[in-house]
Amino acid sequence: MSTPLRVLVLVAVVLLYYWLGKAVLFRAVRHLAAVTRIGPARWGTAQRADVFELAAAGASHVVVVAALLAITGIGPGMLVSGLARPELLGLGVLLGIGELAIGSLICRALIEVRLAGGARRRVPASPVNSARTTGGSGLQTRTSTPVRVRPREDHGLSLRSWLGRSRGGWIRHHLTALKVLPLWAALGLTGVQVASEELVFRGIALTWLRDAGPGVALTTSIVLFVVMQAFFMSTWQGAMFPLMGGVVMGVVHGLVFWAVPDVAPLVVAHVVFFVFAVI
Repeated sequence: MSTPLRVLVLVAVVLLYYWLGKAVLFRAVRHLAAVTRIGPARWGTAQRADVFELAAAGASHVVVVAALLAITGIGPGMLVSGLARPELLGLGVLLGIGELAIGSLICRALIEVRLAGGARRRVPASPVNSARTTGGSGLQTRTSTPVRVRPREDHGLSLRSWLGRSRGGWIRHHLTALKVLPLWAALGLTGVQVASEELVFRGIALTWLRDAGPGVALTTSIVLFVVMQAFFMSTWQGAMFPLMGGVVMGVVHGLVFWAVPDVAPLVVAHVVFFVFAVI
């Protein structure tokens, strides 16, 4: 299969599964959550829907990985590459922490720039002179009456708004799982989805495109991974956090996998990054 066709297959996977397919899947799961009482009685419909959506996403990710392995002809040994090297797994933990620090720093800098720009655009209230006739002489005196300005609505011009919106969209699924499920179950569901993303965007994409060279392979992997992060985020403010994290992780993991094609340490880094980011 030619390189352009391989890139086209990966683009199709991102659009057809990560966007359209998940939209249909989530709609069906939300309907199931509304008409059934599966799960503990203490769960509300919204909590049930979030857990169901996360479970459905994990299961469908496994199917997509299996389908891509069949299409690309990549052997199943790639799934566990690096798993037998504990020193690399330990480095994966440190890598995930470092990536989280860098991504958080970039997001904070962008928020501060946005807040500073919003503050400059706000016009302070200024007094307006009004004429008033006093006494019988007909003389007029001017007094300053402050203009009452109705407070602006918060259109994301506060750090709290940005942080609050970052916990919506698909990130809400993981937050709900950590809240209502046992820790091992929540981490298991998150781990399946995260591991599948590493397998798709690093293990499969970069291995399949290696013959095309690092320029084509890394660019395709990074761009598709970053674009995928924005799907199902309700606001652009909230999407900024996974997008910046996707840029940092996409670049770093892509370069690391290109040099050392072991996927297990990158799965560890991804899990550490994500768990610390949402807690």
